[in-house]
Amino acid sequence: MTMKKTVTLLLGLWLGLQAAAQKNENLFIRFGINAGGSMLFHNTHFYATNLQEVYKFVSISHKDKGGYSWEEFEKDYGLRSRYAQPRYGLNAYFAHRLFPVFGNVEFMSSPSSFQKMSVALTLGLGKDFRPFDSDYFFSAHGGFKRVFRDWGWGAETITYSTNAEARQYLKTFYNPEYPLGVQSGNLLALRVGVGRVVGPAERTAIGLEGFYEVDLTNETVRQARMTNAGVNLYFRFDLAHTSF
Repeated sequence: MTMKKTVTLLLGLWLGLQAAAQKNENLFIRFGINAGGSMLFHNTHFYATNLQEVYKFVSISHKDKGGYSWEEFEKDYGLRSRYAQPRYGLNAYFAHRLFPVFGNVEFMSSPSSFQKMSVALTLGLGKDFRPFDSDYFFSAHGGFKRVFRDWGWGAETITYSTNAEARQYLKTFYNPEYPLGVQSGNLLALRVGVGRVVGPAERTAIGLEGFYEVDLTNETVRQARMTNAGVNLYFRFDLAHTSF
């Protein structure tokens, strides 16, 4: 799926949901602007990737020095199975007032690389609720998340898994296509948070939420994991003339 097709699909879905929400007062859709950060736990078996070709190339210069093991390569280049990235992007959240069901369309920066984007859809159970007579509310959501494509997954994942010095050189030439397999995945997504309604019309809100997403994709399809956890600061406003 190209970026142009993705944007067109999201725009069409947004307009369709907005029209449906305006016709049914029990449906609502909220547009969100998001910023935060997350930790990616990819747990890649590096030796099973084409990074071993880089290792073989480097090890040539060590033939007369007693050899160069893979373990030494991992240490020298600081290979790691997790790292953090800033996150930002947009989302459209739609739900029903009477039933605790929801959907969430995301166009967010990739957990692998803040320079690339990803597009996903989450469907599940959850709700925003206000237990007290105040402007504050709490939220809890969980469901199945389908990552249609993560453009940062692959070469950037491996590049960011090295130390700062190695990264500066590796990113100048290391750019294989799909070194970690498919750029899509199936995840279990969990989110909890707290927010505050803004304004007398109660059509906007700001809030903070924590999230944890576990990669459920079969390891025969893709060994490396898209599992990630983080925090998200958001600003949301209602598009269907309803209130929070």
